[in-house]
Amino acid sequence: MRFYIITDIEGVEGVVLPVQTESGNPMYEKARRLLTREVNIVVETLNDIGVEEIIVLDGHGANQAYNLVYEELIPGAKYIMGSPWPNYLTMLTSNFDGLMLIGAHAMAGTRGAVLDHTMSSRAWRCAYINDIPVGEIGISAFYAGSLGVPLVFVSGDDKACLEAKNLVSGVETVITKYGLTRTSAVMLPPATVEENIRSALKRAVERYKDIKPLKVDGPVSFKIEFLLAESAQRYWNKEGVTLLDSRTVVFTGKDAREAIERWYLG
Repeated sequence: MRFYIITDIEGVEGVVLPVQTESGNPMYEKARRLLTREVNIVVETLNDIGVEEIIVLDGHGANQAYNLVYEELIPGAKYIMGSPWPNYLTMLTSNFDGLMLIGAHAMAGTRGAVLDHTMSSRAWRCAYINDIPVGEIGISAFYAGSLGVPLVFVSGDDKACLEAKNLVSGVETVITKYGLTRTSAVMLPPATVEENIRSALKRAVERYKDIKPLKVDGPVSFKIEFLLAESAQRYWNKEGVTLLDSRTVVFTGKDAREAIERWYLG
């Protein structure tokens, strides 16, 4: 068995404030260790189950992508850190049995979700794949689905977990906290989160063959509505790209992977 893991930090246990997600302060350093702890729990559990290969992509921060505490990572996985990546979800291939998301957050505009946003709270307003509203959970799941890889596990706040379940039937989820507002939540103790993650991972591995990859018929459009027109300017006159107005860009491909890559590599 082979599993590909994407990490983010907003959905990790104990993380609830913007300052915890931004480098250069003590609260972020503590959040990095909370993220690394959850990753180690996942890797250890998958190793105990007998998973042969695990790739972990450090996915928080487009210009940062160095959030895991390297010296605290346990053996049993390969870790992708740093940026930029050669392509979106680099090293993900059709040979993987499932996609897993650790520390996921809900899409921009989700009421009561902790630190909700889609890619960038400073640049993106919303995104769609074939007119289906998506956040980072959906973007990753559609990308993997185009390769025949199902989303099988998600950890994050209750709104992120609900978002995943609404997209993918049968996905295993673990609630790390219950969002009250964008910057407050009802927290669960670390020991409870750990126990729930281990149990859900075992179910996900047992059932991964029953979960269908998330796909849509091609051609596929990936539409982004930016907050400012200047974010769309870089895509003028690019192949496979249409500008609907000064802030809304549509990337088209034969499948979700190609459409998303037109954005990422554009």
